[in-house]
Amino acid sequence: MPLKNIKHELKDLDNVSVTALRIISILDMLLKEPLSDSEINQKLQENIKDSRALSKDTICIYINTLRAIGCEILRPTKNNEYKYILKSNPFKLNFSQEEINSLIEVRKYISTLGNWKLAVEMDDLFCQLHKQMNQESKKLFTFLKKADLCREIDIKNFSQDIDLIEKYCNENQNIMILYNSPNSGEKEIVIKAEKLTLENGSFYIWGYSYDINETTYLRLDRIKAIKLINLKENNNKALNNKALEVKYKLAKNSTFLFVPSGYEIILEENDKEFFIQAQVSNKFKFIQGILSYGSSCTIISPESIKMEIIYKLKKMTEAYQDIYLT
Repeated sequence: MPLKNIKHELKDLDNVSVTALRIISILDMLLKEPLSDSEINQKLQENIKDSRALSKDTICIYINTLRAIGCEILRPTKNNEYKYILKSNPFKLNFSQEEINSLIEVRKYISTLGNWKLAVEMDDLFCQLHKQMNQESKKLFTFLKKADLCREIDIKNFSQDIDLIEKYCNENQNIMILYNSPNSGEKEIVIKAEKLTLENGSFYIWGYSYDINETTYLRLDRIKAIKLINLKENNNKALNNKALEVKYKLAKNSTFLFVPSGYEIILEENDKEFFIQAQVSNKFKFIQGILSYGSSCTIISPESIKMEIIYKLKKMTEAYQDIYLT
Protein backbone atom coordinates (compact mmCIF):
# COMPACT_ATOMS: atom_id res chain seq x y z
CA MET A 1 0.00 0.00 0.00
CA PRO A 2 1.14 3.61 -0.47
CA LEU A 3 3.05 5.08 2.43
CA LYS A 4 1.63 8.13 4.18
CA ASN A 5 3.49 11.34 4.95
CA ILE A 6 7.02 9.97 5.08
CA LYS A 7 9.02 12.32 7.31
CA HIS A 8 12.58 11.40 8.34
CA GLU A 9 15.89 13.02 9.16
CA LEU A 10 18.92 11.63 7.30
CA LYS A 11 21.18 12.06 10.33
CA ASP A 12 19.29 9.19 12.00
CA LEU A 13 20.14 6.74 9.18
CA ASP A 14 23.20 5.02 7.74
CA ASN A 15 24.00 5.17 4.01
CA VAL A 16 22.21 1.93 3.14
CA SER A 17 19.10 3.06 5.00
CA VAL A 18 19.19 6.46 3.28
CA THR A 19 19.25 4.76 -0.12
CA ALA A 20 16.41 2.41 0.88
CA LEU A 21 14.35 5.33 2.20
CA ARG A 22 14.76 7.25 -1.06
CA ILE A 23 13.79 4.23 -3.16
CA ILE A 24 10.72 3.48 -1.04
CA SER A 25 9.77 7.18 -1.17
CA ILE A 26 10.02 7.19 -4.97
CA LEU A 27 7.83 4.08 -5.16
CA ASP A 28 5.28 5.78 -2.91
CA MET A 29 5.25 8.84 -5.19
CA LEU A 30 4.87 6.84 -8.40
CA LEU A 31 1.98 4.84 -6.91
CA LYS A 32 0.09 8.14 -6.80
CA GLU A 33 1.09 9.77 -10.10
CA PRO A 34 3.70 9.91 -12.90
CA LEU A 35 6.63 12.21 -12.08
CA SER A 36 9.60 13.82 -13.79
CA ASP A 37 13.15 13.92 -12.39
CA SER A 38 12.64 17.43 -11.03
CA GLU A 39 9.30 16.53 -9.44
CA ILE A 40 10.84 13.47 -7.77
CA ASN A 41 13.62 15.67 -6.39
CA GLN A 42 11.18 18.25 -5.10
CA LYS A 43 9.04 15.67 -3.29
CA LEU A 44 12.08 13.91 -1.81
CA GLN A 45 13.28 17.19 -0.32
CA GLU A 46 9.78 17.89 1.05
CA ASN A 47 9.50 14.48 2.70
CA ILE A 48 13.07 13.87 3.83
CA LYS A 49 14.68 16.56 5.94
CA ASP A 50 18.10 17.80 4.68
CA SER A 51 17.77 15.71 1.53
CA ARG A 52 19.99 17.03 -1.25
CA ALA A 53 18.99 17.26 -4.90
CA LEU A 54 19.81 14.05 -6.76
CA SER A 55 21.29 13.82 -10.24
CA LYS A 56 19.29 12.29 -13.09
CA ASP A 57 21.73 9.35 -13.09
CA THR A 58 21.11 8.67 -9.38
CA ILE A 59 17.35 8.78 -9.86
CA CYS A 60 17.73 6.44 -12.83
CA ILE A 61 19.69 3.99 -10.63
CA TYR A 62 16.90 4.06 -8.02
CA ILE A 63 14.29 3.49 -10.72
CA ASN A 64 16.28 0.54 -12.07
CA THR A 65 16.38 -0.90 -8.54
CA LEU A 66 12.58 -0.80 -8.45
CA ARG A 67 12.51 -2.47 -11.88
CA ALA A 68 14.85 -5.18 -10.61
CA ILE A 69 12.40 -6.14 -7.83
CA GLY A 70 9.50 -6.43 -10.27
CA CYS A 71 8.11 -2.94 -10.91
CA GLU A 72 7.19 -2.04 -14.49
CA ILE A 73 8.14 1.62 -14.94
CA LEU A 74 8.05 3.42 -18.29
CA ARG A 75 11.05 5.62 -19.05
CA PRO A 76 10.58 9.37 -19.56
CA THR A 77 9.96 10.37 -23.18
CA LYS A 78 8.49 13.29 -25.07
CA ASN A 79 5.22 11.33 -25.44
CA ASN A 80 4.73 11.06 -21.66
CA GLU A 81 6.00 14.58 -20.86
CA TYR A 82 9.34 13.12 -19.69
CA LYS A 83 7.82 11.43 -16.66
CA TYR A 84 8.36 8.04 -15.06
CA ILE A 85 5.10 6.05 -15.11
CA LEU A 86 4.55 3.07 -12.81
CA LYS A 87 2.48 0.53 -14.75
CA SER A 88 2.54 -2.33 -12.23
CA ASN A 89 4.28 -3.57 -9.09
CA PRO A 90 4.66 -6.93 -7.32
CA PHE A 91 3.35 -5.68 -3.97
CA LYS A 92 -0.25 -6.78 -4.38
CA LEU A 93 -2.83 -7.06 -1.60
CA ASN A 94 -4.90 -10.16 -0.94
CA PHE A 95 -8.31 -9.51 0.66
CA SER A 96 -10.78 -12.10 1.91
CA GLN A 97 -14.52 -11.79 1.26
CA GLU A 98 -15.06 -10.88 4.91
CA GLU A 99 -12.46 -8.09 4.73
CA ILE A 100 -13.96 -6.64 1.54
CA ASN A 101 -17.46 -6.73 3.01
CA SER A 102 -16.13 -4.86 6.05
CA LEU A 103 -14.70 -2.16 3.77
CA ILE A 104 -18.04 -1.85 1.97
CA GLU A 105 -19.90 -1.52 5.28
CA VAL A 106 -17.50 1.23 6.40
CA ARG A 107 -18.09 3.07 3.13
CA LYS A 108 -21.87 2.77 3.54
CA TYR A 109 -21.62 4.10 7.10
CA ILE A 110 -19.51 7.09 6.02
CA SER A 111 -22.11 7.93 3.36
CA THR A 112 -24.68 8.41 6.17
CA LEU A 113 -22.60 11.05 7.98
CA GLY A 114 -23.37 13.88 5.56
CA ASN A 115 -19.67 14.68 5.09
CA TRP A 116 -19.21 14.62 1.32
CA LYS A 117 -15.49 15.39 1.47
CA LEU A 118 -14.86 12.41 3.75
CA ALA A 119 -16.99 10.25 1.43
CA VAL A 120 -14.92 11.30 -1.60
CA GLU A 121 -11.70 10.57 0.30
CA MET A 122 -13.07 7.13 1.16
CA ASP A 123 -13.77 6.47 -2.51
CA ASP A 124 -10.25 7.58 -3.39
CA LEU A 125 -8.97 5.06 -0.85
CA PHE A 126 -11.15 2.39 -2.50
CA CYS A 127 -9.57 3.19 -5.86
CA GLN A 128 -6.06 3.02 -4.42
CA LEU A 129 -6.78 -0.29 -2.70
CA HIS A 130 -8.25 -1.70 -5.92
CA LYS A 131 -5.10 -0.78 -7.82
CA GLN A 132 -2.95 -2.63 -5.29
CA MET A 133 -5.03 -5.83 -5.16
CA ASN A 134 -4.08 -9.08 -6.84
CA GLN A 135 -6.34 -10.26 -9.66
CA GLU A 136 -8.40 -12.64 -7.50
CA SER A 137 -9.11 -9.91 -4.92
CA LYS A 138 -9.96 -7.42 -7.69
CA LYS A 139 -12.59 -9.76 -9.15
CA LEU A 140 -14.10 -10.44 -5.73
CA PHE A 141 -14.05 -6.73 -4.84
CA THR A 142 -15.86 -5.77 -8.08
CA PHE A 143 -18.44 -8.54 -7.67
CA LEU A 144 -19.27 -7.66 -4.05
CA LYS A 145 -19.58 -3.95 -4.82
CA LYS A 146 -22.03 -4.66 -7.64
CA ALA A 147 -23.98 -7.14 -5.51
CA ASP A 148 -24.31 -4.47 -2.81
CA LEU A 149 -25.24 -1.76 -5.37
CA CYS A 150 -22.15 0.14 -4.22
CA ARG A 151 -21.50 2.82 -6.86
CA GLU A 152 -18.36 4.93 -7.11
CA ILE A 153 -18.61 8.60 -6.27
CA ASP A 154 -17.91 10.89 -9.21
CA ILE A 155 -17.77 14.67 -8.78
CA LYS A 156 -16.10 15.30 -12.15
CA ASN A 157 -19.41 15.37 -14.02
CA PHE A 158 -20.80 18.31 -12.02
CA SER A 159 -21.18 21.49 -14.07
CA GLN A 160 -21.22 23.52 -10.83
CA ASP A 161 -18.64 24.04 -8.07
CA ILE A 162 -19.60 21.72 -5.22
CA ASP A 163 -17.73 23.91 -2.68
CA LEU A 164 -19.84 26.90 -3.75
CA ILE A 165 -23.05 24.87 -3.45
CA GLU A 166 -21.99 23.80 0.05
CA LYS A 167 -21.43 27.48 0.91
CA TYR A 168 -24.99 28.29 -0.24
CA CYS A 169 -26.30 25.52 2.02
CA ASN A 170 -24.29 26.65 5.04
CA GLU A 171 -25.66 30.20 4.58
CA ASN A 172 -29.23 29.02 3.78
CA GLN A 173 -29.20 31.12 0.62
CA ASN A 174 -32.11 31.48 -1.81
CA ILE A 175 -30.99 30.05 -5.13
CA MET A 176 -32.48 29.44 -8.56
CA ILE A 177 -31.52 26.11 -10.13
CA LEU A 178 -31.85 25.17 -13.79
CA TYR A 179 -32.57 21.47 -13.37
CA ASN A 180 -32.65 18.75 -16.01
CA SER A 181 -35.44 16.54 -14.71
CA PRO A 182 -35.53 12.99 -16.17
CA ASN A 183 -39.33 13.24 -16.39
CA SER A 184 -40.11 16.84 -17.40
CA GLY A 185 -36.88 18.15 -18.91
CA GLU A 186 -35.21 21.45 -18.01
CA LYS A 187 -36.99 23.70 -15.56
CA GLU A 188 -36.19 26.46 -13.07
CA ILE A 189 -36.56 25.62 -9.37
CA VAL A 190 -36.21 28.14 -6.53
CA ILE A 191 -35.18 26.76 -3.14
CA LYS A 192 -33.76 27.91 0.16
CA ALA A 193 -30.62 25.76 0.28
CA GLU A 194 -30.23 23.58 3.38
CA LYS A 195 -27.70 20.74 3.04
CA LEU A 196 -25.73 18.39 0.81
CA THR A 197 -26.10 14.64 1.16
CA LEU A 198 -24.57 11.59 -0.47
CA GLU A 199 -26.54 8.45 -1.24
CA ASN A 200 -25.18 5.46 -3.13
CA GLY A 201 -22.66 7.43 -5.15
CA SER A 202 -24.94 10.40 -5.96
CA PHE A 203 -24.90 13.87 -4.39
CA TYR A 204 -28.12 15.73 -3.58
CA ILE A 205 -28.85 19.29 -2.55
CA TRP A 206 -31.77 19.67 -0.16
CA GLY A 207 -33.77 22.83 0.27
CA TYR A 208 -37.18 24.33 0.96
CA SER A 209 -39.16 24.77 -2.27
CA TYR A 210 -41.37 27.87 -2.32
CA ASP A 211 -43.49 26.36 -5.10
CA ILE A 212 -44.60 23.20 -3.32
CA ASN A 213 -44.13 24.35 0.30
CA GLU A 214 -42.03 21.30 1.08
CA THR A 215 -38.40 20.32 1.36
CA THR A 216 -37.15 18.89 -1.91
CA TYR A 217 -33.89 17.26 -3.00
CA LEU A 218 -32.14 17.48 -6.37
CA ARG A 219 -29.27 15.49 -7.85
CA LEU A 220 -26.19 17.64 -8.38
CA ASP A 221 -25.22 16.01 -11.67
CA ARG A 222 -28.56 17.12 -13.17
CA ILE A 223 -28.05 20.79 -12.30
CA LYS A 224 -27.29 22.82 -15.45
CA ALA A 225 -26.96 26.25 -13.83
CA ILE A 226 -27.33 27.83 -10.41
CA LYS A 227 -27.45 31.42 -9.17
CA LEU A 228 -28.20 33.41 -6.05
CA ILE A 229 -31.46 35.37 -6.01
CA ASN A 230 -32.92 38.03 -3.74
CA LEU A 231 -36.49 37.43 -2.58
CA LYS A 232 -38.25 40.40 -1.02
CA GLU A 233 -39.89 39.60 2.28
CA ASN A 234 -43.36 40.68 1.09
CA ASN A 235 -43.04 38.40 -1.94
CA ASN A 236 -41.81 35.41 0.05
CA LYS A 237 -44.23 32.60 0.67
CA ALA A 238 -44.57 31.62 4.30
CA LEU A 239 -42.35 28.74 5.32
CA ASN A 240 -45.08 26.31 6.30
CA ASN A 241 -42.79 23.31 6.05
CA LYS A 242 -43.30 21.92 9.53
CA ALA A 243 -41.62 18.54 9.91
CA LEU A 244 -43.92 15.57 10.38
CA GLU A 245 -43.11 13.48 13.45
CA VAL A 246 -43.12 9.77 12.65
CA LYS A 247 -42.48 6.87 15.03
CA TYR A 248 -41.60 3.40 13.82
CA LYS A 249 -39.80 0.26 14.90
CA LEU A 250 -37.16 -1.87 13.17
CA ALA A 251 -36.41 -5.52 13.75
CA LYS A 252 -32.76 -6.03 14.66
CA ASN A 253 -32.45 -9.42 12.97
CA SER A 254 -32.06 -7.75 9.54
CA THR A 255 -31.12 -4.18 10.46
CA PHE A 256 -28.48 -4.65 13.15
CA LEU A 257 -26.21 -2.09 11.42
CA PHE A 258 -28.89 0.62 11.54
CA VAL A 259 -27.44 4.11 12.03
CA PRO A 260 -29.93 6.96 12.65
CA SER A 261 -29.71 9.84 10.18
CA GLY A 262 -29.64 13.49 11.18
CA TYR A 263 -33.43 13.67 11.48
CA GLU A 264 -33.85 10.42 13.48
CA ILE A 265 -33.28 9.44 17.10
CA ILE A 266 -33.50 6.04 18.77
CA LEU A 267 -36.08 6.34 21.53
CA GLU A 268 -35.60 2.84 22.87
CA GLU A 269 -34.09 -0.49 21.95
CA ASN A 270 -34.14 -4.04 23.20
CA ASP A 271 -32.67 -7.33 22.05
CA LYS A 272 -35.10 -7.55 19.14
CA GLU A 273 -36.07 -4.02 18.04
CA PHE A 274 -35.19 -0.36 17.65
CA PHE A 275 -37.91 2.22 18.39
CA ILE A 276 -37.21 5.34 16.32
CA GLN A 277 -38.59 8.85 16.06
CA ALA A 278 -38.09 10.81 12.83
CA GLN A 279 -38.73 14.44 11.93
CA VAL A 280 -39.78 14.10 8.28
CA SER A 281 -39.45 17.11 6.00
CA ASN A 282 -39.83 15.16 2.74
CA LYS A 283 -42.52 12.49 2.98
CA PHE A 284 -41.75 10.86 -0.38
CA LYS A 285 -38.09 10.32 0.48
CA PHE A 286 -38.95 9.00 3.93
CA ILE A 287 -41.46 6.46 2.59
CA GLN A 288 -38.89 5.28 0.04
CA GLY A 289 -36.49 4.52 2.87
CA ILE A 290 -39.16 2.81 4.98
CA LEU A 291 -40.18 0.54 2.09
CA SER A 292 -36.55 -0.54 1.67
CA TYR A 293 -36.71 -2.19 5.13
CA GLY A 294 -39.54 -4.48 3.97
CA SER A 295 -41.22 -6.51 6.70
CA SER A 296 -38.55 -5.48 9.23
CA CYS A 297 -40.25 -2.10 9.69
CA THR A 298 -43.57 -1.22 11.38
CA ILE A 299 -45.00 2.32 11.48
CA ILE A 300 -46.35 3.23 14.93
CA SER A 301 -47.67 6.73 14.17
CA PRO A 302 -49.16 8.82 12.65
CA GLU A 303 -52.08 7.00 11.06
CA SER A 304 -51.78 9.05 7.83
CA ILE A 305 -48.31 7.62 7.08
CA LYS A 306 -49.55 4.11 7.89
CA MET A 307 -52.41 4.43 5.41
CA GLU A 308 -50.19 5.92 2.69
CA ILE A 309 -47.69 3.08 2.96
CA ILE A 310 -50.47 0.48 2.97
CA TYR A 311 -51.90 2.10 -0.17
CA LYS A 312 -48.50 2.00 -1.92
CA LEU A 313 -47.97 -1.65 -0.94
CA LYS A 314 -51.41 -2.57 -2.32
CA LYS A 315 -50.62 -0.82 -5.59
CA MET A 316 -47.28 -2.62 -5.82
CA THR A 317 -48.99 -5.97 -5.13
CA GLU A 318 -51.58 -5.29 -7.83
CA ALA A 319 -48.87 -4.39 -10.34
CA TYR A 320 -46.97 -7.62 -9.68
CA GLN A 321 -50.18 -9.65 -9.88
CA ASP A 322 -50.95 -8.10 -13.26
CA ILE A 323 -47.50 -9.02 -14.52
CA TYR A 324 -47.79 -12.56 -13.14
CA LEU A 325 -51.28 -13.13 -14.59
CA THR A 326 -50.31 -11.86 -18.04
